[in-house]
Amino acid sequence: MKYHLFKVTTTLAVLLGLSLSSNAQFGPALVKVETVELREMAPIRLIPAFSKAKFVTIIKAESSGKVIDIADVGDQVAESEGLGIIADDDYALRTKELQNAIASEQANLDFLASESKRLQSMQLKNLTSQSALDKNDSDLKSSKANLAQAKSRLAQLINSIEKLTPKAPYDAFVTEQFAQPGQYIRQGDDFLKIMSKNNTELVAYLPIQLKAMIKKGSIWQYEDLNGEQFEATVVGFVPAATTNSRQIEVRLTDNSGQLIPGEPIKLWVPTSNSKTVLSVHRDALVLRKDSIFVYIVKDNKSIKTAVTTGIAQGDYIEISGEIQAGDQVVTRGNERMMPGQEVQILPAKD
Repeated sequence: MKYHLFKVTTTLAVLLGLSLSSNAQFGPALVKVETVELREMAPIRLIPAFSKAKFVTIIKAESSGKVIDIADVGDQVAESEGLGIIADDDYALRTKELQNAIASEQANLDFLASESKRLQSMQLKNLTSQSALDKNDSDLKSSKANLAQAKSRLAQLINSIEKLTPKAPYDAFVTEQFAQPGQYIRQGDDFLKIMSKNNTELVAYLPIQLKAMIKKGSIWQYEDLNGEQFEATVVGFVPAATTNSRQIEVRLTDNSGQLIPGEPIKLWVPTSNSKTVLSVHRDALVLRKDSIFVYIVKDNKSIKTAVTTGIAQGDYIEISGEIQAGDQVVTRGNERMMPGQEVQILPAKD
């Protein structure tokens, strides 16, 4: 009996010695920490939502003619960039005709101006009559008027020609074609459908019970398909509930600029006013079957502290217990940590 007791005691001593030796050999546990902070948080409800282009426009032909070129579906165009060409053979002929008329009238005007100087010089020597001068002056005025009229007609024609090239009213991408090259279309016919590229908004339908939470200018968070979180600003809502589902349509501006129209998201909608709470990163929580606790680091040692959780928002969650703002809690390396264990804090990455 004494032999067995001696054997057990010896075994425990050996194990304890090995444990102390191992702890001394491997040194303190390497951990990452975050600071406990006071945050404005509110209970949230995940509402399915989607993104859409703020502007969707059907571009119509401003003149009749044959389609020479048209932007392809998916093409991205800048504001005022051409979307295609609608040709009219008469325009080319009329343009050439007016350009020739302007050149001819300009030559006639130059000649009459030169002739006016010559006649004025001759008059000083009494080598020409006043009637010749009067006729030259009349012809000069008539030529100037003809030139101005031809230039005006050409400007009007050029303006009409510009209408042959429909232009994008804003930065956009093409979503649908209503015409094909070689097709004859009339003024007012549908030409293309475009969608704004830079003005993406979010649309959500909220239960009418949440109407008090809908305030213009409020910043709400949303989660995309990859689980990443971004912010959106409430810009407006339809102040009436839908007949069947009793929901309110809410519009938000996407502050990230990373969504494409039609992309589904999850909108984080507050269900009550926010309040100031003590919060930690979710990674700080150690979850066990019968308890939830965190490890506070003080004097390079871990202190196991039981906490109670509350509302959550994103990566952070409300806590209460023997903990206060400014405490540092372990967020990495806490799963196998022991109370009172020595720790070494790893530097935070930028």
